[in-house]
Amino acid sequence: MTTLWQDVRYGIRMLLKNPGITFIVILALALGIGANTAIFSVVNAVLLRPLPFAEADQLVFLNETSKAMDEISVSYPNFTDWRNQNKVFEKIGVYNRGSYNLTGAGEAERIITAQMSADIFAALRVNAGWGRLYTNDEDKPGGDPVVVLSYPLWQRRFGGQTSILNQPISLNGKNYTVIGIMPEGFQIPTRVEMWVPVGQLSGQSNWQQRGNHPGLYGVARLKPGVSLAAARAEMDMIGANLEKQYNDSNAGNGVGVRPLLEIYVSDIRRPLWVLFAAVGFVLLIACANIANLLLARASARQKEMAIRAAMGAGRWRIARQLLTESVVLGLIGGSLGLLLARWGVALILYISPDAIPRSKEIALDWRVMVFTIGVSFVTGLLFGLVPALQAGVVDVHETLKETGRGTSRRHWLRSSLVVVEVGTTLVLLIGAGLMIRSFYRLQKVNPGFSYEHLTSFSVSLPEKKYKTNIQQEGFYNGYSKTCAACRESKLLLQPRVCRWATMAGKPHSLLMAVRCRLEIKFL
Repeated sequence: MTTLWQDVRYGIRMLLKNPGITFIVILALALGIGANTAIFSVVNAVLLRPLPFAEADQLVFLNETSKAMDEISVSYPNFTDWRNQNKVFEKIGVYNRGSYNLTGAGEAERIITAQMSADIFAALRVNAGWGRLYTNDEDKPGGDPVVVLSYPLWQRRFGGQTSILNQPISLNGKNYTVIGIMPEGFQIPTRVEMWVPVGQLSGQSNWQQRGNHPGLYGVARLKPGVSLAAARAEMDMIGANLEKQYNDSNAGNGVGVRPLLEIYVSDIRRPLWVLFAAVGFVLLIACANIANLLLARASARQKEMAIRAAMGAGRWRIARQLLTESVVLGLIGGSLGLLLARWGVALILYISPDAIPRSKEIALDWRVMVFTIGVSFVTGLLFGLVPALQAGVVDVHETLKETGRGTSRRHWLRSSLVVVEVGTTLVLLIGAGLMIRSFYRLQKVNPGFSYEHLTSFSVSLPEKKYKTNIQQEGFYNGYSKTCAACRESKLLLQPRVCRWATMAGKPHSLLMAVRCRLEIKFL
C-alpha cells in the first residue's frame, strides 16, 4: 500500500509537469466517459432495472393473436374464460385506454383515462396514496361510478386538496365519486391520468360479443413457482379450446404472453443498445488517441526509465508506475465525465421527455456510479497498457548513450494505433452520415397535400348529451351556433359560427343574415 501511494504521488507530480498533455487527456476522457455514463443511465433505468413493483419479474402482459397479427386486443368474453380457466395466474385483469370530458370544476378538459379491472391493482400490488382503490364489487355492471385520480391530475386540477375525496366530479356528463388518489410516479398504462372500473361496461351488448375487440389488453401476476414457459403452455391450451368451442369468432386466434417489462421497452430496446455501442466506439477512439499521446510522452521519458532501471527498478516496477499514472488520469476524467453525464441526462430528458419510456426513473444511481468507476479504471488500464509495456523494455546502456535504439518498434505501434483510430472513426462517420441522409430524405417526403399552416385535432362528443346521429351531425355542421334566419335562408353553405346571433343571443333579420354571410365568407 505504501508503494502504491508513492506511485500515485509521483504520478501526480509527473502529470503536473506536463499540463498541456494532461489537460487534453482528461478532456478526452471526460467527454468519452461522460457520454457512456449518460447513455448507460438511460439503459439502466429503461432496460436493466425491473419495473417499480413488488416481484416485477412475475408480471406478464396478455393479448390475443391471430394468423395475420401477433398482437390484437382481447374480447371481454375471452378474458372471462381466461380468468375462470387458468391455474397459473395469481391475479389477472384487463384495461383499455380512452378519454373522458371533465367538466364542472373550472374549464372543461379532456382527460386520458384507463378503464381497468380492479384485479390489475392487486396484480401490481399497489395501494392508493390517499383514499382507496375500487373493488371487484364496483368493477361489474351496475357498480357505483367511481374514479381514482393520478397524482399529477390531483395536483394540477384540484390543488392537491384531500377534500376532493368522496366528492363527485362530472365525467362525460355523469357524476363519478373520487375514492382515491394514486401515489406520485404510478402510471399504468402510460400517460393516463384517471382510472375507472372496466367491468361496469361489460354488460353492454357489444362487449358480450366474442368477436368484438374493444381495445382491451391483459396484465397478470404469475403464481409463485410458475415459470413464463408454463404460463404460455397453459394459455396456449386454453386458447386452443376456445378456438374449438367458438370457431366462428376465434378461428386462428391464440394467446400472447410476454413479460410486462418487454411491452414498455420493445420499441426502444434496439435503438438504445445501438446508441450505447456507438458511444462505446467513441470511447475506444479516445483511448487510441490517448495511448498515442502517452507513447510519444514515454519516448521523451526514456532517459528517466533507463536511470530507474540502472538503479535497480525491474520491468514490472516501471510498468506499474506508468499504469498508475494512466489510472489516475482515468479516474480524474471519469469524475469530470460524471458531471458531464448529469448534464447529458438532463439534456436527453429535455429533448425527448415522452419518447423514452420510464423517463422519470432515469437518474445517476449507485449502479451508474459503479459503472463509471469501472469504466474509468478499465479505460486507464487500456490506454496505459501499451506505453507501460514499451517503457518496461528499455536498453539501459544504449539509452543512456542516447542512441535511441528501439524507436522503430514504437513507431510501428504508434502507426497501428493511428490505423485503429482512423478505422473506428470512419465507421462512425459513415453511420452518422447515413443516419443524417435518411433523416433528411424523410423530411423531404411529399405527403401528397399542402401541409403548411395546417393543424389537426379531434373532437369527441359525450354520448349522454349527443345520443343520436342527428344530434351529432348537428353539432359538427354548426347548427347549434347558427341562427334560425341563416339556416332558413340557406346562406350558410359551410358550417360557420354566426357571430351576429352569438352577440345578440336571438335570431336576426334576413338582411342581417346576408351581412353575416358576407362577413363569414371573408373570415
